[in-house]
Amino acid sequence: MDTIVIATIASSTISLLVPYLKLVGEGIAKKAGEEIGGKAGGVAWSKAKQLHDTVKAKLSSKPDVAKVIEMLEKTPNDEDTQAAIRFHIKEAIGSDEKFGKELAAILKDATDAGADNVFQTNVAGNVQKLVQMGNVYGDVKF
Repeated sequence: MDTIVIATIASSTISLLVPYLKLVGEGIAKKAGEEIGGKAGGVAWSKAKQLHDTVKAKLSSKPDVAKVIEMLEKTPNDEDTQAAIRFHIKEAIGSDEKFGKELAAILKDATDAGADNVFQTNVAGNVQKLVQMGNVYGDVKF
């Protein structure tokens, strides 16, 4: 598998895991995940959980990596821990292409379910009006 593809899969995995683990860490139950966006939220939640379970199952066989996974679960916003997990995911994909394809399939399903919108939407401040849109392509100027 190409190194750019491996890096993209690893980065995308971290991008979905971090907000999911943050919600889990805050005590948000599966029910809350389903309420985030109705049916799409439930699917997105289950795909994020599947991604977490897949990464954890693959990487936890090494005690030092298992410790890093545990740290990511406790402090998902820590950039050093994210970088360490990303490194281990890239290393695992490099030696096991099947694992990379499995992650890519889960990421595709998660994207199709709108997980990028469900888990990545943050609202802060005094919001008078909120407009949420899908993907924007091309030259965008403000």
